[in-house]
Parts: sequence; C-alpha cells; structure tokens
Amino acid sequence: GEFKITLEDSTEVWLNAESQLIYPESFTESERRVTVRGEAYFKVAKDSLRPFYVESGDMAIRVYGTEFNINAYAEENSIYTTLVTGSIALRPLRSTKAELILTPGHQAIFKKDNHSTSVRSVDTKAVTSWHNGRFTFEEQTLEQIMRTLSRWYNFDYEFDDDRLASIIFKGSAPRYAELSEVLSILEKSGGISFHVREEKIIITTD
Repeated sequence: GEFKITLEDSTEVWLNAESQLIYPESFTESERRVTVRGEAYFKVAKDSLRPFYVESGDMAIRVYGTEFNINAYAEENSIYTTLVTGSIALRPLRSTKAELILTPGHQAIFKKDNHSTSVRSVDTKAVTSWHNGRFTFEEQTLEQIMRTLSRWYNFDYEFDDDRLASIIFKGSAPRYAELSEVLSILEKSGGISFHVREEKIIITTD
C-alpha cells in the first residue's frame, strides 16, 4: 500500500509499501522529530523556531522546510536521501561529526556498515516517481528492482543464475499496472524471462 499523512504542523508525508512513520501526536515547542523505516517522501512545512528532524537507522537528517525522499529499508545496505528542493543536513545519529549539507538535485548514500556518506547527482523525478504513480529505474540492478516490485506486489522471487542479480536496468512502468505488465516491460528490455514455479517467480535468461 501507499499512504499520505499530514502531520500537526502541516508537513505532508507519503509512505511507500512496507514503510513506517513514527511521530508524536503533537510536536514540542523546540523541535519536530519523526522516525522512518522504509521509504517516504517529505514536504516539510517551514517553521524557523522548530527544526524538523528525521531519524532512520543510524542516520539523522535536519530539515529546513523542503521536499526530499528517504529510502531506508532494513534489507538494503545503504540509506538513500534525495533532495528535491530546499536544504537538509545529514550526519550519523549520536555523532559529533560535522553535518553534510545536501543541495537540490543530489542524493546522499549513507553506508550502514561504516557510517560513511557519499553524494551524487541524480534525476530527482526518477527517484521520487513512486509517489506520482510510476516505477522508474535509473541504473539499478535487477536485484534492487525485484526487491522494489516484491514489496509492492507481495511476491517471492528467485534467480535461476545469481549473476542475473547484478544486471543493470533503466526503464519505467506504471505503478498501478498488473504485475504481469511490469514484468513484460522488463522482459522486453532483453536478456531475461520470468516464470512461476511453486508460487514463486523465477528469473532466468532467455
């Protein structure tokens, strides 16, 4: 499922499949703080007196009235934070390290194992397309794509050859289409086929 929540300060949050937002009934007078598990798109209301904080895993984000996307699923090795407009600052939770300031059009990749962060330029429309009704895959591995689809359509999958998991794909599909239509689009990209075996989708080569 996909949900939209409006917090008491008028901040809007869209939650992707298998995601969770933990927030207070009302924020304190000094700050606004929430916790995210999974993926969420934030449109944060400006409030100069109360900074907005998002905690996820071992990472904390300080927000200055902006729009951004955070992808922090437990099974992923990294937390991806993509800034659409405004400004945000990131650093490891409970750390005295200097904050990393992110500018629009960039994505911060926070490694969970060593708490290192790298930054790259991205197409923000592609990253945030999920809350506008589309799957858009930009240079993602087939493993990443199948994890995304399995969360949305609720199915199990298996690679017939483990090497298929690292194939890079780029493409787009309607988010509310039938699963068979989405898989057909991937098959037409070339080189792979999908079969159902014992209620599990098996990915094979053509």
